[in-house]
Amino acid sequence: MRFPPPVDVQPLLGLSLRDTQKGREGRIVGVDQAQATPVLWVCWAPGQGSERVELTHEQFEALLAACRPRVATPSRPAPSPTAAEPSDASEPTPPRRQAARR
Repeated sequence: MRFPPPVDVQPLLGLSLRDTQKGREGRIVGVDQAQATPVLWVCWAPGQGSERVELTHEQFEALLAACRPRVATPSRPAPSPTAAEPSDASEPTPPRRQAARR
């Protein structure tokens, strides 16, 4: 059996998880990618040890995708080059004030 190559799981470590079926919350304390299916080690409550949670590859990929930083999309359209130019080139722009440094 051939396993997929391991991926960087650093963003997963320390993430909070919620088990809505059992009404509990925990933190991911380990990830095992050496098995046929990915395994998370989750500490559900302080002092209770950790629990082994098997995931499908699709669930594992979805979890990784959810914790990756999102690509920032500009909320405003970028100004066009003509909008950035002054409307009257004959008017000089006033000098900018500089704060004094000590």
